[in-house]
Amino acid sequence: MTPKEEYIMKKTGLFQNETLFFYTYIAHNGQIYKTTAASLDVCRKLRDRWQRHLSTSFTGHRHIANYAEVKKKVENAVRFCYKNGQRFFYVGGAIGFDTIAAESVLRLKEEFPDIVLIVVVPFPQQDKLFNNSYRNRYFNILNMADEVITISDSFSNFAYLKRNDYMISHSSQLIAYWDEISLGGTSYTVRKAYEKKLTIYNLYK
Repeated sequence: MTPKEEYIMKKTGLFQNETLFFYTYIAHNGQIYKTTAASLDVCRKLRDRWQRHLSTSFTGHRHIANYAEVKKKVENAVRFCYKNGQRFFYVGGAIGFDTIAAESVLRLKEEFPDIVLIVVVPFPQQDKLFNNSYRNRYFNILNMADEVITISDSFSNFAYLKRNDYMISHSSQLIAYWDEISLGGTSYTVRKAYEKKLTIYNLYK
């Protein structure tokens, strides 16, 4: 389902010279958020704050040694977050942990029909260096996701960081798989999450 917003503008005040926006947002899973504010911009900011509190992002290494164990941990973590109110899950679409995370959320749709997968890709053709197996899984994830967001029109290393920033700014929790040693995108994202005071679950431990 494509999210949609509706609003009605009404004049108010003693002299009918003020405007109020009565705003309704229907999310990917049919959840409804309503608010009233003096501008559409404020309504949307309040909507984003509401959805952020219901959202979790993923970050993790591309090389996973104990694949079956990590897969089980991810599914348990998603199930735990869902039962504690989380409905929207953001993933970056890379190989390794991102793929495990995305496929886990998609599998759990059978158990939780209102769970939402949002894939945030840094640029088109992120899959250019993927092997055939990962490329097929990647496109299957994109096809089955509730929404795909593309951060940049073209490749750049900065686009990866902007992708990670986007996910953190739209979430209240982070499910990570970080060895607490390696530097790179996962380390960057976890540190950003600490700065923003997100709740962090590190499945590497």
